[in-house]
Amino acid sequence: MRRLDRVERAVVALTALAVLARLVGIGARPFHWDEARVGYWTLRSLETGVYEYRPVAGGPFLYVVGRQLFALGLTSDAAARLPVALIGGLLPLAALLFRRATDRESHGGLSGTESVALAGLLAFAPPLLYYSRVLRGDLPLAAFSLAAVGFAWRAWDRDSHRSLYAAAAAVGLALTTSGFVVAVLGCWLLAAVLTLDEARVRGEGSGALRERVRSVADRIASGSVALLRAAAITVVVTIAFYLPRGRIDLGDPATLLTALEAGTVGAGKRFLSVRVLGRHAPPTYTNDHALLPFVAGTAEVLLAAALPVVALAVWGFFRERYAGRSRPLVNFAAYWAGAGLLLFPVASEVNEPWLAVHVLAPATIPAAVGLAALWRTAAESVTVGDAARVAAALLLLSAVGVHSGAVIAGEVYDDPAAGDALPGGAQPGAEYRTGLSAIEGAVAGSDGTNVLYVGESLTVDDETVLDQPPVPERARDAFSTRLPLSWYVERAGAGTESVASPSAMSASAPPVVVTTSEHRLAVDDRLSGYESYTIEQGLTNRRLIVFVAA
Repeated sequence: MRRLDRVERAVVALTALAVLARLVGIGARPFHWDEARVGYWTLRSLETGVYEYRPVAGGPFLYVVGRQLFALGLTSDAAARLPVALIGGLLPLAALLFRRATDRESHGGLSGTESVALAGLLAFAPPLLYYSRVLRGDLPLAAFSLAAVGFAWRAWDRDSHRSLYAAAAAVGLALTTSGFVVAVLGCWLLAAVLTLDEARVRGEGSGALRERVRSVADRIASGSVALLRAAAITVVVTIAFYLPRGRIDLGDPATLLTALEAGTVGAGKRFLSVRVLGRHAPPTYTNDHALLPFVAGTAEVLLAAALPVVALAVWGFFRERYAGRSRPLVNFAAYWAGAGLLLFPVASEVNEPWLAVHVLAPATIPAAVGLAALWRTAAESVTVGDAARVAAALLLLSAVGVHSGAVIAGEVYDDPAAGDALPGGAQPGAEYRTGLSAIEGAVAGSDGTNVLYVGESLTVDDETVLDQPPVPERARDAFSTRLPLSWYVERAGAGTESVASPSAMSASAPPVVVTTSEHRLAVDDRLSGYESYTIEQGLTNRRLIVFVAA
């Protein structure tokens, strides 16, 4: 068995630290609104025995994996986030995929120092670290997409069929994580065109561009059989996640055909209907938005939470482009990140901080080039005794560490606050746990209706309509207002009912009554021996009042 070299050992060590950083206190922060939605519907799918892909709920990856965990009784916040944490923690290993096979400077991959720098950035860039601890599909999509490019480049560089098949599997996984994968594909296409066109832009003439295109076409033609196998792998991996659960009876072939249709053509039709056509068909969806505010919002998050990485990426890109090397791999990643800054805001329906993950992940490659160059400058300056350059380089390196450390301490591990760049407005604060503990204690061991929702904004005429997405329009506002509390109520195994007003409450109330500030006094008048808790469902203006039997 081959021993690891110094670069590989460094990357493995950084990966171990990355996994540890993601697991420490992973369950301390309460579920965000979006996390609770995923967790709630995953639990309901286990209860009903049926799961089917719905575009409004995100890709099937987290649901399919979550069903396996929840079926084992692993339903804590920490356990639910564990798959994303492990994906994010192992992401620094992808740095080895981009490492060049030899030490020749002209080779297109990353040097050993650049590979270690890339692993460090993937491990500790604050947005990547933060969203590795959140039950959303953004980090898995970014990770699988980066791995797919890494394996694809390795397959091209080393003519490796195994790497090609691994890239195909990574693409298949990326397709299952989030609807944002469409934006990733758009970024790849644009980045590939710009990378191929570099020869013409540098003045090498149209002949150089034709030669590049011809060379790529010849390589593709010569590997057509392997590419077909890779395409089959992508399809199989994708279908394995999109197949509906609970609708297949091996004794009835018709159900298998129905499930295959629902997991392939049907899933594609639903995605186009909801995420593409539906966005331009009011009143069902009215999510058209101005582009610039969304781009500005993503850029603001990047500058606030990852300024050193962004600065290093810009410097690394221009250094490559104008230093006489212009490696296609580095430029492709830079174009991917730049395109993402525009395409992901276009694809998104809300202006939220997690969009920054999709820009930052590819930007770490040119950033690693910049960071390694800065490190080499410091080392060379020490060798020649240039104190001024040593001081300048060390100051810049320190700034990278200090800024990232401050963001990690203040936002990744600290209690969320309204002014933070990364959590988003629908993230409850740490004090949320107090009310949750009281609720869980009150419903433990009791049967029947344990939780009663009171108020028009919380009322659903039939609780079963919340079993799976999409939630009917008549219940959509109530479902949204209940989150993330409904995840914790469902996790506790509580039965729920709702009434539109306090006057509709029965004489004997269940152990837990949830209402809004508007009905607080009226509900309190109808209860005796209950303790009240005010819980903030988000960082701003999402308050509920919970009465718990003492």
